Amino acid sequence: MPDLTTADLLSPVFLEAMLRAQNPAANRRVRAVEPLPLDNSASILVTLTAGQSRRPIGHFGLLLTVEEAGQTQQHRLVLKVKPHGGEISAMLAGLAQLCGGELAAVYPAFAERTGFQHTHQRELAVYQRPVAGLMTRIWGTHADDETGLYCVLMEYLEDVTLLNSVLQPAAWTDQHLRTALDQLASWHARHLLLPGTPPPAWPDLPTGRYMQDLAPLWEALLTNAATRFPDLYSPARAEQLRAAIRQIPQRGAWLATRPRTLIHNDLNPRNTCFRGAGDALQLCAYDWELATYHVPVYDAVELLCFVLDADRYHLRPAYLEHYRQALHRRTGYYPDPAAFRQETHYAALDFGLHRLGMYLMAHSVGPYPFLPRVVHSFFDTLAQTASAAVWHDEAVLAS
Repeated sequence: MPDLTTADLLSPVFLEAMLRAQNPAANRRVRAVEPLPLDNSASILVTLTAGQSRRPIGHFGLLLTVEEAGQTQQHRLVLKVKPHGGEISAMLAGLAQLCGGELAAVYPAFAERTGFQHTHQRELAVYQRPVAGLMTRIWGTHADDETGLYCVLMEYLEDVTLLNSVLQPAAWTDQHLRTALDQLASWHARHLLLPGTPPPAWPDLPTGRYMQDLAPLWEALLTNAATRFPDLYSPARAEQLRAAIRQIPQRGAWLATRPRTLIHNDLNPRNTCFRGAGDALQLCAYDWELATYHVPVYDAVELLCFVLDADRYHLRPAYLEHYRQALHRRTGYYPDPAAFRQETHYAALDFGLHRLGMYLMAHSVGPYPFLPRVVHSFFDTLAQTASAAVWHDEAVLAS
């Protein structure tokens, strides 16, 4: 079968087939397709993988003229054409080779186990369980294993705020953060799995066994980061993470006793925005291709690492306590602030070893301006959650 072109993917025939598969009863007909401007630069995986795929990949803005029930309407949509996870894994393996040293030697054995091999399947699986508001509206999906084509047709995000705001952390106000944490707690509560519940058939679940199996990779990623960025990974910081790698079995055993949930696993200002304002403010999270099952607070840890700069580090315990209370109100499973602090610390270590390690590998080849700030905030998270001091009342901390 010949490779599809961009014109094929943006044709009325292909887009109409996606609309009809999503909602056969609607009997929609696509009468015209016009391009809309769209910035692809915020999508790191698309940017890095572009040019390595035989198919066009990326996000394409579209104005669709659609006839339904005798009425003609125009809809502003985005067609996301996803790279196959194998292409992403191969691209990342190439970055590891460019880094050289221990990382180049170790990485090939784990190239298909870092969480990226199945990204083309994960996002489509999440969109089978949409939640209004928190997720973009999905108009259609397409998956073809034979041709390797995976697409999502979704709403065109406009009239939103804090879109692609990774370089403006101060724009995230107290209201933005508390709203985001409240609505994340609702999502996490909806998908909560109690200990002993069989996990779903999901690739590369970050269990204790998974983290232990990949310990050589975490070591190599840490060595790469510490060697290339000593201003971020001082000897003391590097040793702290090496100790965490040695303690994976104990940490994994403890986390196995805690509820897990479906997390975004890339929850930060590159993949979020807000609709509305005031009491109607609504978090919107997109790009769910790294979604997995972990302890709920993992998403909150990542978001705060991206958004809290040094002048707001002191507010982190208050925001985490706000999230704990919101999650406990919805589930009844988080009454103990001390246990939650321990869970937060362990989730942060997993985030630092895995996701930040991978970020720093890419940062070694093409710098990300936001990343040093995130690394410093991450180590502050470890310092705050490792403290033996009792977390104080949220109102006292916030003041």
